[in-house]
This record gives sequence, C-alpha cells and structure tokens, in this order.
Amino acid sequence: MKLLKTCLSLFIISLLLASCKEVIDKRKDEPQKKQIDATAFNSFAKNVNAQDFKTLIDANSGLILDVRTSQEYYKGHIPGAINVDWKNQTEFTTKIKALAKDKTVLVYCHSGHRSGLATRFLKEQGYEKIYNLESGIVGWKADNFDIEK
Repeated sequence: MKLLKTCLSLFIISLLLASCKEVIDKRKDEPQKKQIDATAFNSFAKNVNAQDFKTLIDANSGLILDVRTSQEYYKGHIPGAINVDWKNQTEFTTKIKALAKDKTVLVYCHSGHRSGLATRFLKEQGYEKIYNLESGIVGWKADNFDIEK
C-alpha cells in the first residue's frame, strides 16, 4: 500500500512538472513586449539642457523642430522653430521626409517626452545629429530665454 502511494505521488509530481514546462515553453514562443523608458532615448539623441540648446541655436547648428501641437506652438515657441506635430503621425512623417538628413536637428516639446519619442523616429529614418531639449519649452522658459508668438 505504501509503495502504491509513493508511486502515485511521484506520478502526480511528474505530471505537474511536465505541465509547468509546457507553460514555460509556450511563453518563450510569445513575442516579447518592448518597454521604452526615458533613459532609452539617450541612444537616439543627445539630451541637452536649455543653455546648451540655446548655444546650439546661436551657433546656427541646425533645424529647430517643435513637435508640439499647433495650438501649443502658437501660444509660444522658440524663435526659428518649425512646427511638426508629433501627435499627427501622417503630417509628421511627411514633413520629416522633406528635411535633409545630413543636417543637425534640434528637437523640443513641452517637457521632453514627445521630443524623446520623435528623436527615436528620426534616428530610425537615418538622421544622425539629433539633440533633444530634455526639459522642453518648460525648461527653456524657466531659464528666461526668448519665445515667439
């Protein structure tokens, strides 16, 4: 009787282990969801503070892209900035394709999040010299730099 209980217990344990292995094997075949965090954007663009962004602008270092909505843009933007709304992907893609890929691109938004996403897209499209205003126009205003309406 004791031998029967032991054999039965071992059989049940082996079934449980086999079912666990199947679940693990199935998960290996599932596509993994990619997590993008803010630190990942460093590989797409150089994050700079407002003072460094202004220095780049003053040196005529490239195109200035404001990736906020047109409503945000018209409330105030960095002088010389071109509005390319990140939220309107069709418009954004069309406008980006018209830009020279060998130019330096200076990108900003409200606080740095959308511009971080936009820099990733720019990098994927072949742009190499990309700078992201890490604090967005909020940081720009905090440093009392000019805005245009």
